[in-house]
Amino acid sequence: MGKLYEKAALAYFLFATITLLLSAFLLVSFAVWEVVGSVFSRDMDIVDRVRSTLDGIGLMIIGFAVVETATFIAEEEVLRKRELRSPRESRRSITKFITIIVIAASLEALVMIFKTSREEIPAVLYPAALFASAMLALVALGIYQWLSKSTEREGG
Repeated sequence: MGKLYEKAALAYFLFATITLLLSAFLLVSFAVWEVVGSVFSRDMDIVDRVRSTLDGIGLMIIGFAVVETATFIAEEEVLRKRELRSPRESRRSITKFITIIVIAASLEALVMIFKTSREEIPAVLYPAALFASAMLALVALGIYQWLSKSTEREGG
């Protein structure tokens, strides 16, 4: 029964990784389509072209996060397949995953700030809060690393 579960889990993680990668490539394709379409459109003014380009950048950032997540799943679950990990390996995995989230959220917040600052200043509050949340996650990651490393040194 254990072998069947392992094979089913491996198949699931492999399918999820491939699906995520295909989804990311679709997002990037849509982003390129949007940017190229806005550049060659005769009906758009410069403000609409910039807005469309920023939308494309936002899609690429989401695609980046999806690719990084797929890579993380592939490395952790498909390629390495280790049940028991040392605290150091666990810390590295968590660090990598949280870093992906922080980078994607920060980039998305910056794009949103650029977009909303051109329209209405009060609308910048949400992207600023998203950026602050990303920075808080980064600080929390630093605290986690510091605590887990000091615990590891103590032999715990």
